[in-house]
Amino acid sequence: MKNIVLIGPSGAGKTSIGKYISNILKIEHIDTDDLVKKQFNMSIEKIFYNYGEDCFRMEEANIVKKIADRDNLVISTGGGVVINKDNIRYLRKNGILFLLTGNIDTLTQNLMSSREQRPLIGCNNIYGNIHDKIKNIFLQRKDLYINSADYFINIDNRTIEEIGEEIIWIYEKY
Repeated sequence: MKNIVLIGPSGAGKTSIGKYISNILKIEHIDTDDLVKKQFNMSIEKIFYNYGEDCFRMEEANIVKKIADRDNLVISTGGGVVINKDNIRYLRKNGILFLLTGNIDTLTQNLMSSREQRPLIGCNNIYGNIHDKIKNIFLQRKDLYINSADYFINIDNRTIEEIGEEIIWIYEKY
């Protein structure tokens, strides 16, 4: 079976939804951000601080290339995976790409309730600051997300289970 690949901005719930789908379908879940953190043995925030975004993106690309040929996976990607066209080419080779997207308010609320720090968003818990940062990043990447996706999944006012079940339904029909 092809891989289920979840793409989208920070705060869309790619990891949580990926874990849910993996559990329901009884297939392996891989989170590319987790693999990068494991490779460096530090948080993404520290990788960005110590080595820079370019270094992070290079390792992310190496990981995508390694896992893309595998079968029957749920792959949760980092929000910036779409920046590198090769990442999408590799992921599309053996995967169905689902773009998880919602309005900026939903993404902001999700990020504010998350315990994980996002280096490009920052750790400022002021709603307006996070909202503006996520909006700017989303607008910069919007066309990349749209052009990379096979399916668009709206996350607004929906539970992890509802979103996961929609993806599973599409995947099983594919």
